[in-house]
Amino acid sequence: MKNILLCMCIASAVALSACSKPNETPSTTAPNTNSQTDMNTHQTPTVNNLNWVGDYKGVLPCADCNGIETELELNADNSYELSEEYLGKNTQEAKYKGQFTFDSNNNVITLDSQGQNRKFFVGDNFIELRDMHTGEAFDSQLNYKLVKELN
Repeated sequence: MKNILLCMCIASAVALSACSKPNETPSTTAPNTNSQTDMNTHQTPTVNNLNWVGDYKGVLPCADCNGIETELELNADNSYELSEEYLGKNTQEAKYKGQFTFDSNNNVITLDSQGQNRKFFVGDNFIELRDMHTGEAFDSQLNYKLVKELN
């Protein structure tokens, strides 16, 4: 009887030790930093393998005018220039300059406060205006895309 009890204790100890997390030893190799493009280099960063640097143009929807003729220039140093002209209104063209950031998924950019924190989805030769709070597409049939000018 004592042998059975002793065997059960040993079996339990072996089973519990097999379930524990193995000791991790620190790695002596340096982490691979070549997998992401450094934003401070002279290379053009990519988003999902897309070259996003360039000029994007189009006419965005407007609630009280014929549309907003929009041009957004994105630069490799994460700076931008935005110009807007309200069509069918007697207003001057508005121009904004500033910096933008990428979200954690690297597919949506957010303009700084000069650009009213607007968000744009970065696609293949286009960007699309998104909801400024969620970054999600608008539930609408209207066109919120700006098309990249290809040289």
